Amino acid sequence: MSEKIGNQIIRLKEIDSTNSYLKARKNLLRRHGLVVIAEMQNSGRGRAGRKFTSVIGSNLTFSVVLHPNLPVQEIQIFTLLAGVAVARVLENYVNNIRLKWPNDVLVNEKKICGILLETITIPDKSFPVLIMGIGLNTKGHINDYPGELQNIVTTIEYELSSISNKTLKTQMAPVLKNEKIFQQLLLELDSCVEEFNPVSINSKINEKYHSGRTSLLQEWLLRANALGRNVCSFYNEAERSKDSGIIGKIVGLTREGYLQIRTDSGQIQTHVSGDIIDMKG
Repeated sequence: MSEKIGNQIIRLKEIDSTNSYLKARKNLLRRHGLVVIAEMQNSGRGRAGRKFTSVIGSNLTFSVVLHPNLPVQEIQIFTLLAGVAVARVLENYVNNIRLKWPNDVLVNEKKICGILLETITIPDKSFPVLIMGIGLNTKGHINDYPGELQNIVTTIEYELSSISNKTLKTQMAPVLKNEKIFQQLLLELDSCVEEFNPVSINSKINEKYHSGRTSLLQEWLLRANALGRNVCSFYNEAERSKDSGIIGKIVGLTREGYLQIRTDSGQIQTHVSGDIIDMKG
C-alpha cells in the first residue's frame, strides 16, 4: 500500500452513498487511497443494513479505497483502525470520546461517527478490495436530526458549544471547517495504516505485522474502556427481540479484532457479528 490515502479525491454534491458509488465503479477500486466525498448522502448506509442519516452541510461523509492484501477474515481489524484514527482527530476538538465495538465513535456516550466496511473482489486482485465508509457529525444542533435520534447522536459543534457554556458564558466555540477536519482524518488514516499494517504481506507474516496489530488492539481496548465492561451480545435481531443474548464481561480481542466475552459460567465466547449492548453494573 505505497500510495497515500487521499492521493485522488472525487468530490460530489449529492449521492445515494459513497460506498455504493464505489461499488458500482470497479475501475475506481484499482486505486489504493482513492477517496470519494459527498456533501450530502440521501441513502447513506450503516452496518447491518441500517440507515445513516445525513444532514446537508453538517456531516463529513466519505469512502476510502484500501488494498490491504489480506484475506476477508482479516479485514475486521480495519474497522478498529478507522475508529482509532477518528478518535485521534476528535481529541483536537472534544472530550469524553469512547469507541464502541465494532464501528461506532461516541462522545459523552452519544454517537458522533459511524464506520462501514465492505469488501469487493475485482479482477487481477488475489485479495478483496476494502471500501471504508466514514460518516462524522461535524456541525449543527442535535435538534437538526429526526426526533428518534436526538437522544442518541451528537455533533462536534454541539459538544464544543456545551464546553463553552460550561467554562465561560462569553466564550465562543471555534468555527469548524469541514475541509480541515476531512484533511486531518485522511492524514490520520494514512498514519494508522502505516503504523499498524505491514509494508507487505507475503506467505509469512513478519514481525512488524505482529507488533503493529498488537499495538492497534491495545489502543482500541484502551479508547473503548472495554476491559471488564458488562455487555450483552446479540447475534441477530431475532435474538435481540427475544432478549436471548449472551451476557458477560469483555476480556479482550482476538487477533482478527473480534470481541472476547467471559460469561458468568467462565466460558470465553467470541463475538463475531451482531450488536453489543452495554449493561449496568
